Amino acid sequence: MQFLQRMEAGPSLEWKLEREVALIAIDHPNFCVRLHGAGDFYSTDYVHLWRTLLERHPGLNVFGFTARTDIDNDPIAAALAALAADIGWSRFAMRFSNAAFTLRSTVTIESVRQKPPGAIICPEQVGRTESCSTCGLCWQSEKRVAFLQH
Repeated sequence: MQFLQRMEAGPSLEWKLEREVALIAIDHPNFCVRLHGAGDFYSTDYVHLWRTLLERHPGLNVFGFTARTDIDNDPIAAALAALAADIGWSRFAMRFSNAAFTLRSTVTIESVRQKPPGAIICPEQVGRTESCSTCGLCWQSEKRVAFLQH
């Protein structure tokens, strides 16, 4: 991730995202946006933006990870859980990182022997697929995915 460029969170980013998604939707009737190579959902308004974009663009699909897992005490996590429930996994595949719950979550382990029951170890990390793009487990299965710490 040496070429990663961080974007400043806020209205300017949201304005740009709205326009970029609209432009992509013109030429691509179905497309997927991978959110947050670094960073996370920073406000309930930002979560609402993604809800609006998903409603406005039926061909938009979203995939990503969030560390916002405290659905009972964090309004951003609660908004994400509601969005995931309303839109559905097929269009909003957001994994909750190291969450206490198992559905649509991830867990970090140090060795394959630590895999929790019911979890699937990331196939790319154990050489069962060439790359993330040849696998797709993270956005196809709602089962917990175990990632080896690296």
